[in-house]
Amino acid sequence: MSLLAGILELDEQVFLSLNSLFPASSDTFWLAVTKTITWIPLYVVILARLIKSAPNHSTWLFRIALSIVGVLIWDQGAGLFKEWIARPRPCQEEFEGIRILVHCSPYGFFSAHAANAFGLAFLMRKWLKPSWFPILVVVALLQSFSRIHLGVHYPLDLVFGGLWGILISTILVRIDQQFS
Repeated sequence: MSLLAGILELDEQVFLSLNSLFPASSDTFWLAVTKTITWIPLYVVILARLIKSAPNHSTWLFRIALSIVGVLIWDQGAGLFKEWIARPRPCQEEFEGIRILVHCSPYGFFSAHAANAFGLAFLMRKWLKPSWFPILVVVALLQSFSRIHLGVHYPLDLVFGGLWGILISTILVRIDQQFS
């Protein structure tokens, strides 16, 4: 067995363990966690804090623009990688007894949910008070785990999605520092 095959096998085993970790009675919770609409109140508060914490009008406008660019890169980057890597989602595989609770598109590497959530957490880490960072990391972890519970991502899909989000956030923060 090659190293890559061994890593993917381990990823599948971890997925199978985590997918059945919580009882079916928690499905409604995980379905809510994975939906963007659930987090809109938090995003509105973040937007308000971002505006309030910026030293001037042009700074907060620039940071909002960078945030929008971030979302586009996190999300579209994930879409491009999904087509390029073409790793089937766990819900496309024939695993016995897995929980599948949402629509299952063909490919899942890497997770746009994880990229967006971790990207936002690490981007806001530089722009908001430090107390926001742990909150946003918990949100990112919850959103990421929800994707395993719902049967649509392997753990490595989430790890690499999170790393993509952090990488792009780091670049965006450096751009902000250049122009601030």
